[in-house]
Amino acid sequence: MELHFEDLALTIKAADLDVPYDLMDEPLFLTVRSDLTDLLSNKKTEIFYFGLAPDSTADGQDELLENGIFYRIIGYEKNLGIDLESSPEEILSAFHYLVSNFQPRWATIFVEEGVSKKEVTIELMYQEILLNDKK
Repeated sequence: MELHFEDLALTIKAADLDVPYDLMDEPLFLTVRSDLTDLLSNKKTEIFYFGLAPDSTADGQDELLENGIFYRIIGYEKNLGIDLESSPEEILSAFHYLVSNFQPRWATIFVEEGVSKKEVTIELMYQEILLNDKK
């Protein structure tokens, strides 16, 4: 029997974040963690996107881009304890728990630009979470 883990992604707007473009992985995560957990615990935070993890680029295509700075967190459905039918409150809570208690496998910044739009995404990728990974 083959195990299959569904990657779910949550994207939220990062608002007025001063993007630390020169950082990656653990230093990037540690720099944005507080801002991100604050957003995930704020009942007014709007979900920009929630669903299967995107795998395509919008670079150079204004109609596919949004102006602004975003956080995208990707994790296994199994680790999050939610699914595509979960409420916004359950989704934000599950991702808040993940970010608050575990370090991602990697963190990076994607910058995509079109003629008139620029989208900056700080992406955190969580894979299999083990109990001893707690930080």
